[in-house]
Amino acid sequence: MHWNSTLYSSIDEAVGKKHGIAIIALFVQIGKEHVGLKAVTEILQDIQYKGKSKTIPCFNPNSLLPDPLLRDYWVYEGSLTIPPCSEGVTWILFRYPLTVSQVQIEEFRRLRTHVKGAELLEGSDGILGDNFRPTQPLSDRVIRAAFQ
Repeated sequence: MHWNSTLYSSIDEAVGKKHGIAIIALFVQIGKEHVGLKAVTEILQDIQYKGKSKTIPCFNPNSLLPDPLLRDYWVYEGSLTIPPCSEGVTWILFRYPLTVSQVQIEEFRRLRTHVKGAELLEGSDGILGDNFRPTQPLSDRVIRAAFQ
């Protein structure tokens, strides 16, 4: 998730505004371990709870993108998938999935939505997972493909 720092002074200001937020998204499939993601999954146990942070030395986010020959994508104007579900989000969705191992997925599924030791809201297990909303109607949105 990226915010337009040319037009807005903070992410909070950019949310809900035209050209405010861009999200780069990929489908994920289970398969072999993703070497580029390993630098991230290896430290997740250290930042399992909300508020924790850790520096990953020499991490290149480009390693999470598909092979340069497989960088076909779609672009559309949509909204955030979590509250406040604001409009004004430019989505860039890659056509080809990122392959990660089951173990790598499980590391992400151990993440928590709360500070360690905090009391959870009723009905919440505190696990950061399945945090998506149902697919929304296309309405009059235009989806553009960067491929034939």
